[in-house]
Amino acid sequence: MQGTTPSDIGLAQRVLGVRHSGRRGPLVLVVVGQHGNEPRGVEALARLLAALGPDDVAGRLVGLVGNRAALARGVRHQGQDLNRLWTAEELAALEVRPPAEDTPDRAELRELHAAIAAELAAQPARDVALIDLHSTSAGGAGFTVVADSVPSRLLARALPLPAVLGLEERLSGPLLTWMADQGFKAVVLEGGQHSDPTTTRTCLAGLWVLLARLGVVSPARAEVCEARAHLARVSEGLPRVMDLSYVHPVAAGDTYVMEPGWRNFMRVRRDQSLALQNGELVQAPLDGYMLMPLYQGLGAEGYFLCRPVSTLWLTASRWLRRLRLEWVLLLLPGVRGLGQEPGERGVLHRVCRSRRRLAGPVVAALHLFGFRKREVSGLDSALWAQKPQRR
Repeated sequence: MQGTTPSDIGLAQRVLGVRHSGRRGPLVLVVVGQHGNEPRGVEALARLLAALGPDDVAGRLVGLVGNRAALARGVRHQGQDLNRLWTAEELAALEVRPPAEDTPDRAELRELHAAIAAELAAQPARDVALIDLHSTSAGGAGFTVVADSVPSRLLARALPLPAVLGLEERLSGPLLTWMADQGFKAVVLEGGQHSDPTTTRTCLAGLWVLLARLGVVSPARAEVCEARAHLARVSEGLPRVMDLSYVHPVAAGDTYVMEPGWRNFMRVRRDQSLALQNGELVQAPLDGYMLMPLYQGLGAEGYFLCRPVSTLWLTASRWLRRLRLEWVLLLLPGVRGLGQEPGERGVLHRVCRSRRRLAGPVVAALHLFGFRKREVSGLDSALWAQKPQRR
């Protein structure tokens, strides 16, 4: 791999590498380069594969490249965000639309989906995990984005990096959500800034630690110990788990300019000036920590704000879900049952105008039990769904 650039790798092959020894273990899919301006994850995966021989792994490790054409051009995408196309509608359309009619990004979706589906079909009963590598336009510490299931949370917490819950609820169509909806463990690792060489090291360190946690490589390897030390250094002093509290929307055609100097996990105070949007000042609506401030030309989210989550909350959430005590939610104002559809349980949460002050605690309770907002169902109401979890 020496002397090979991420663009070269992206053009050459969809499957960057496979490692398996025949020893029993999980199927781990590592996806890199879903955004073509994020080459550091490709570099990290190439280095990992170069360091691993077939006898070094248990189970099956598969490295997949996302948007190959965008990587070759060094652009985020070619008109559509590949990591927003993993919806039921888009994937169903692949079955009826001829490949010749695909847009460039949908062609990438078709090939990547086929590669993942082939791996899942080959070992349907095997424990499966997704590790999706990304980077951000702003600097700051790396972090993980976690599908809100107990197994995914436990996997992410193996990393000494901040874990962010709730992002999958706010974004439509990421690969993380598609995999989690099928009951698999799924973690996104955001390694740092796109152009920072340290991001490659953080992504590589995250891969070593996660693979050790999954039982794919030995936790006694020197690379795993070094990886834990590196991740602890870059995240020193930061909360371990955070919940997404606010997403600032940027509509198509908006002019949006973030104030300079913002980095991931800088403290934000309510009413603090953050950006200019269409010439008007954007101020923070609440106290929190900055996440992914927009410093690139593309994107539908200007910034995110998150807040720390206590260890007690996480422990309570894990046991409440295991004990199947969801019925207590029906005692809360505005929550009523909708029964169970194949693959999920659903409830309706309606915010009564006379009880708006209770909306926040009710939403927190829904999150506690693993219910995530699925769709808006009219004024001040939404459907919330809870997926079953593989353990």
